[in-house]
Amino acid sequence: MKKIAILCGGKSGEHSISCVSAGSVARTLKDEYRIIPIGISREGGWVLLPLEEVCSWNLKSLPEIGEEGKKKVKAIPGKGLYAGEEKLDADLVFPVLHGLGGEDGAVQGFLETCGLPYVGCGIFASAACMDKHFAKLILKASGLNVAPGITLDARRGLDASKVLEKLEEEEISWPVFVKPAWGGSSVGVSRVEEKEELEAALKEAAKVSWRILVEEGVKGREIECGVLQRKGEKPVAALPGEIIPASSPFYDYNAKYINPSLCRIQVPADLEAEKQKEIRNQAVKAFEAVDGRELMRVDFFLKEDGRILVNEINMMPGFTEISMYPSAWQSLGISYKQILVDLVENAL
Repeated sequence: MKKIAILCGGKSGEHSISCVSAGSVARTLKDEYRIIPIGISREGGWVLLPLEEVCSWNLKSLPEIGEEGKKKVKAIPGKGLYAGEEKLDADLVFPVLHGLGGEDGAVQGFLETCGLPYVGCGIFASAACMDKHFAKLILKASGLNVAPGITLDARRGLDASKVLEKLEEEEISWPVFVKPAWGGSSVGVSRVEEKEELEAALKEAAKVSWRILVEEGVKGREIECGVLQRKGEKPVAALPGEIIPASSPFYDYNAKYINPSLCRIQVPADLEAEKQKEIRNQAVKAFEAVDGRELMRVDFFLKEDGRILVNEINMMPGFTEISMYPSAWQSLGISYKQILVDLVENAL
């Protein structure tokens, strides 16, 4: 039986969601593979976790990984992973990590240095897509449309009045979204309706990253499309899904995980066949533009005039029981378990 090390937690604001995703993955794969759960604390320490504990994690528990009383895990370049003096002999690492330190190429580079194969995109794609500014540059160069906006450097100070002038120069319409360039799950993202609210939103985003995007609040539907690439095959896109708000102004962290009743996901989205095909084609084009590997989720805006804009790319989409990525494949008759097995077998 192959040994799969599942990495979860991490130092990002998506620590708990990573744990919930990892719990779901572990429960699903534990009969097919020997699972070695490894947690990364918010301080960055790696520890061995009890499989039973990880399998019990869910959205209601929102777990936190501590280091006390647990075996420390270390990696030796060229030799692999160790818990104390015991070699873990992992055949593969599944980094179920979200945000900085997990999806940004850091762990991917570390695992490659250690000679360990892993699930998911490589260093370049991970780093490029974690930075929304550079991802937009790549996508635009590939002929894909993105939301109009500007990029700021918080290290040089954030003067809201000058930002307002810049937005006016660029003819950016209101409302706007203020986003950290790095991170995910909408952590640090604010929808700004009034100009007086801009300064507070900039400060909130600066808590996550020094590079900040201020983008036009696109009026349209939020469509998400998963991409999967099996070994030796061309990437294929799932049926697009849609985020439908109930009372939340946008699909933020609270609506995604704390109170999902604020929004709901519909898979497949209610789209005409031609528009569905266009979105799927653009998702694959985005995957190829950033040199994707195995999986990603491409998020779009579908404007009222029918134009499609790429919003952002997620290199390790959520794998909780309510996440869009697995739900999209299940709508095509591909089970949650089969998706995970495919990803593992592709990477081995």
